[in-house]
Amino acid sequence: MYIESAHNDRVREWARLKTRRGRERTGCFLVEGERLVAELLNSSLHVEALLWNAASDEPSGELWQHPKAQGRRFELSPQAFAAVADTQTPQGLMAVAAIPNCEPQYGDRVLVLDAVQDPGNVGTLIRSAEAFGFREIVFGTGTADPYAPKVVRASMGGLFRVCVVVSHAEDYLRTWRERHPEGIAVATSADAVDRCDQAPLGGDVAMVIGNEARGVSEGVRKLAQRCVAIPMAGSAESLNAAMAGTILLYEAYRQASNLAI
Repeated sequence: MYIESAHNDRVREWARLKTRRGRERTGCFLVEGERLVAELLNSSLHVEALLWNAASDEPSGELWQHPKAQGRRFELSPQAFAAVADTQTPQGLMAVAAIPNCEPQYGDRVLVLDAVQDPGNVGTLIRSAEAFGFREIVFGTGTADPYAPKVVRASMGGLFRVCVVVSHAEDYLRTWRERHPEGIAVATSADAVDRCDQAPLGGDVAMVIGNEARGVSEGVRKLAQRCVAIPMAGSAESLNAAMAGTILLYEAYRQASNLAI
């Protein structure tokens, strides 16, 4: 189907997915760029629509003819496509996907985000968590929306392969600790005494990453059995949330996999 006008009802509905309110109302989110769309089509998520900018090169047949795209393909004029896109110079392909309903599994290795606000940090942490075997991610109060366009892009497809749980971090951690009596909840802290490479992170673990400015909240910190710091040789006071979280997630993966330092 070809859509010319940027004021078309469907176009307006898709454009609203750039806002949290629009995503919550429709239960859908945007995926921009051929690489991310390919990741989406090869995931278990449901695709509502595939959108192609008529002024750009036609998408590869593998994507445009994908079984998930059948009956859901829309060719948009450049004006209509730009109205939907979140980026200033959008690529020629976008998709609209349904937000999955993922109930808490309280798995053995989970990442808890405690008011991590920067979308780039959140997306990077999703990507790192999926890479290092943390397939359940808890988005605590004050954390950026996991389906915001900037988060989706920064996750580089990792978002499509993890269980996203939106919950109060304290409530989730209480239940997690009940279900994992031998596991540990670990919080990051620049002034902690324990080094991350010397803490036992190879078993069941809930890794908590706190707010960029304030760190882990007091209530969540009380539920963590350990606070760990990353040893550094330089004079930097701390690392940003995404970098610190990635190092800790890798360290947990390294210990669980018995990899040498």
